[in-house]
Amino acid sequence: MEEKSKTVYRSRIDWWMWCVILFVVAVVYVMCISTYWWLSLIYGGGIALLFVLLVFGCRYEIKGDQLIVYQFFRPHRFPIMKIKEVKKTVGYLATAGMSRLRVSIKFVDRSVMKSSMPLEISPLDRDAFIAQLKRINPAIVEG
Repeated sequence: MEEKSKTVYRSRIDWWMWCVILFVVAVVYVMCISTYWWLSLIYGGGIALLFVLLVFGCRYEIKGDQLIVYQFFRPHRFPIMKIKEVKKTVGYLATAGMSRLRVSIKFVDRSVMKSSMPLEISPLDRDAFIAQLKRINPAIVEG
């Protein structure tokens, strides 16, 4: 049996995400002043762990004819053959992307995402990502 090749695209991380972690560190520092140090360590450690999971647990993988979006290390699979349109966008919607530079993906029917909203992700190399999707499914329209 032939093994499917896979390509992993890391998520682009904007500067504002790093500002969020600095803000969290500042809040934990202020908490240390007014409460027990061990309580601050527990809260701060939990918040820092969530942030690390968010930043490093977000990636995009193309394996065979599947687009796999990992968010918090949890995979969500989408069939590339059901992609109708891809386009470069700019936005701050709360989706599986940590950058305002995104790729918006529309599917042929609502059953893929169980929503009429497009999937918005932020691969580091948007051009290579879109080109690979179009190689797999030439029917994809680039908007």
